[in-house]
Amino acid sequence: MAPEGAIVKELAAQLLCAAGLSKLGRRQNRRRLAILMFHGVEPEPLSPPCWHVLDAATLRRQLDYVRRVFSVLPLEEALDRLRRGTLPDHAAVITFDDGTQNLLTQAAPILRDLGLPAAVFLATGPMGSAETLWPDRLWLAFARTELPEADLTVLDLGRHPLGDDAQRGAAYAAAVHRLKELPDAERADRLETLLAALGADVTEPGPFRLLSWDEAHELTRAAEVALYPHTSTHPILSRCSDDKVEREVSESCAILERETGCAPVIFAYPNGRAQDFDDRAKAALRRRGVRWALSTTHGFADGSSDPLALPRIGIGSDLSPARFRLLVSGVSG
Repeated sequence: MAPEGAIVKELAAQLLCAAGLSKLGRRQNRRRLAILMFHGVEPEPLSPPCWHVLDAATLRRQLDYVRRVFSVLPLEEALDRLRRGTLPDHAAVITFDDGTQNLLTQAAPILRDLGLPAAVFLATGPMGSAETLWPDRLWLAFARTELPEADLTVLDLGRHPLGDDAQRGAAYAAAVHRLKELPDAERADRLETLLAALGADVTEPGPFRLLSWDEAHELTRAAEVALYPHTSTHPILSRCSDDKVEREVSESCAILERETGCAPVIFAYPNGRAQDFDDRAKAALRRRGVRWALSTTHGFADGSSDPLALPRIGIGSDLSPARFRLLVSGVSG
């Protein structure tokens, strides 16, 4: 049964849509660019819930709505037209971060069926291996542990019960949030301590297996998809040393250029909040010839936006159809 707060939110969203607020929001934001941010896509919802993984039916429903009410453009064209002031009204782009294998098996058929272009940002280092990105390793540990509670004292978070999916999801969310605030080396050390304490086998990547390069190229043939860099190992750049910031940017850009034959001009920051990247990252991007970088700061992009800190609209698995319509219209965040 859904929590009472979620039921109230959903009823409010339905009432706002019925009152025409989503249409009003789209009208008010019609000259701005909606950069929609998705991640992984699985055939069914994950259990426990994972905010950044949608089920395929939900993605299809959402993208069908986007196709009907927005003018969906390829990312590079949209950003160039934003720069030149020639965006069509109600412009939107579709982006996927991380580059999980399920984008080929689940997202590509939907994009192809709906005739929609998309951009995929690849964490290039672990591609083609069983290695997963660190937040996803943590989710696997909470999902698979047989412990009745999680000891999160290594993160100063005490003990959390793991009796059901809601409790596992809440414990994961608390742990991953705390880890994101730590310096990169300390985050890695505490993550390993926590994984050992949870005692689950996280060697099988499940829904978080990353594309190989052969699969990434197949993805571009299966749908209108362009590939761009998302660092090599997905650290939070502002928490990294100068050398690591440079290496994460340059290595991911270099391999994209090698694999696609084009030097990438667009980049997406891992995690991407305003505090997750800094002037060092921007300088490294400029040295690689990157013209635009996408953050996860919520909002629409317009002519006043910093081209190396463009806002996006993050789409999570907790959105009902009504809340999704409000979110992409700019009514709620």
